[in-house]
Amino acid sequence: TTTTTTTTTTTDDDDMPLMLIDLGLADFYVPHTQFNVRVASRHYKSPELLVGYEYYDYAIDMWGVGCILVGLLLRREPFFRGKDNIDQFSKIIAVLGTTDLMLYITKYNMVPNRDVRKVIAKQARKGHTHRQQWLSLLFMKKQQHQNQQNQQCPIPSQEGLDLLDKLLVYDHDQRLTAKQAMEHSFFDQVRDRVTAEVHQYHRRRQSST
Repeated sequence: TTTTTTTTTTTDDDDMPLMLIDLGLADFYVPHTQFNVRVASRHYKSPELLVGYEYYDYAIDMWGVGCILVGLLLRREPFFRGKDNIDQFSKIIAVLGTTDLMLYITKYNMVPNRDVRKVIAKQARKGHTHRQQWLSLLFMKKQQHQNQQNQQCPIPSQEGLDLLDKLLVYDHDQRLTAKQAMEHSFFDQVRDRVTAEVHQYHRRRQSST
């Protein structure tokens, strides 16, 4: 969750700091409980927060992970750059479309406020009714900047694009959990190495006690 509180602590090894940030509105999660929607940094706010749905869960964090990933893969960070919460929601709708959004709102009996309804109608009039393909956004970016820079932007892998599709979805119940995301094929190339490093770290700690 949000605000600007930053705490730094260390593990037993001085060379392995652990930073805990933005915990000012942190809370214990209790299912079927209403929570404050004024959490999360604007560029990483999930749709349920922007609509004002108070019964959110850990899926808001997975949306944030998706925002970071799309920024890395498409070389635009932050990817959704809204000037305020309404503009932020508009940026999201322009990519994910209005059709799935309306299904989502109906499924959970959400009641969007006037500003949200206006931005949905505006995006629908612009023809942003269906989800855009990630690669089309990448190629659009390349075309816009081809005369400004020569920086090469690699084409994301199909695994990376598939992971994006499963993280950046309106319906929080359909987003991957953290465990499911870690098991995704996108991480196959590094999973064994990271697992080995974790085991090595634990062995070092055990041998030092």
